[in-house]
Amino acid sequence: MEKGIKSRRKILEVAFKLFAAYSYPDVSYSLLEEASGISRGSMVYYFNNKEGIFRAVLEAFLFNMGSAKQVPEEDRKTLKGFFNAFVDQIHKDAQALKPFRIPNLSDARFTIERSALQFVPEFREEQRKVTREDIEVWKGVIANAAASGEIHSDINVEEVAHLFYAICCGWLYTGIYNKESTEQKLESLRTLFESQYKLIANN
Repeated sequence: MEKGIKSRRKILEVAFKLFAAYSYPDVSYSLLEEASGISRGSMVYYFNNKEGIFRAVLEAFLFNMGSAKQVPEEDRKTLKGFFNAFVDQIHKDAQALKPFRIPNLSDARFTIERSALQFVPEFREEQRKVTREDIEVWKGVIANAAASGEIHSDINVEEVAHLFYAICCGWLYTGIYNKESTEQKLESLRTLFESQYKLIANN
């Protein structure tokens, strides 16, 4: 059982790195076998087919990474505490991917999403669902912050939640075009959140 878990994880990690570098049609079983040292038969056993591998990569490395849902409940008590914990979580995710030696994680994500839009029909709806869930987390935190007096009570919770979410998305895709370190990029995100926070905070 443990061997199976390790093999499945290795396939996913290798597939993530390959799909981050090449478009979906260019990632062949031969390329996956060569990079992972795992046979095509084993890949089919764990994931059924190449599409299954790709969908698992989307689930593990796109939908479940860099998500507001990952922030623990105890870090959602204040808006400032939440967005700092959120940045810390993204840093933790980035550190987990460090062994892959991918030069630009924003670019890698963009490459995978582009393939998903072309070759996974339901990807748009799945991505919308993830977006809605993330915005709901932001809305909950912001509503609590307004109710507690941390931020202005007359703000539009829906609009502010979308704004914070948009800041994160904009930061992510802007990262495609620069060569800053992960730490520098994350501090720039923290600064963006902090700047917006100061506009609505009560102190």
